[in-house]
Amino acid sequence: MKIKIADGIKLHQTVSSVVDLSAVDLHANYSLKAIKPFMVTVEFDTFTDVVEVHVQGKATLVLECAYTLEHFDYEIEIDDELTFNFVNPNIEAESDDCFYEPGPEIFLDPYLYAIVLSYIPLKVIKPGAHLPKSGEGYEILTEEEYESKHQTLDDEFGDLFDKLDLDD
Repeated sequence: MKIKIADGIKLHQTVSSVVDLSAVDLHANYSLKAIKPFMVTVEFDTFTDVVEVHVQGKATLVLECAYTLEHFDYEIEIDDELTFNFVNPNIEAESDDCFYEPGPEIFLDPYLYAIVLSYIPLKVIKPGAHLPKSGEGYEILTEEEYESKHQTLDDEFGDLFDKLDLDD
């Protein structure tokens, strides 16, 4: 998706478009498996050297559950602000919330992808999924269960680590 920077001051411009981010490398987030094409509405105001952009839309993501590894659809509602400067190439070093774009057009797809990433939870859990208690080759224990089992296990390194004096 692109927006065109007008000369001078031009207020309340609106562009709507379907955004397809399927060609983007999704390795920035291990839970994200796909982004379905979505409709986005961009309202922007152009000032002398700044463009203020308001992005709104709904996107459906395909995420992988941290517990079950199943893929499921996850809908996000995007409502964000972006500010672009097309005069000062050093603006990103001077400001945390303004991006430099040389113009006369701003290609928004990389920024939309970053916005989508910001809406993904750190721990993705499919609705209704529960943490498994055990399986083939593993078992999940509470701290109390671990301590009680640890005392009964013959750990060849446990005694060695217990004897180390790390305060020296």
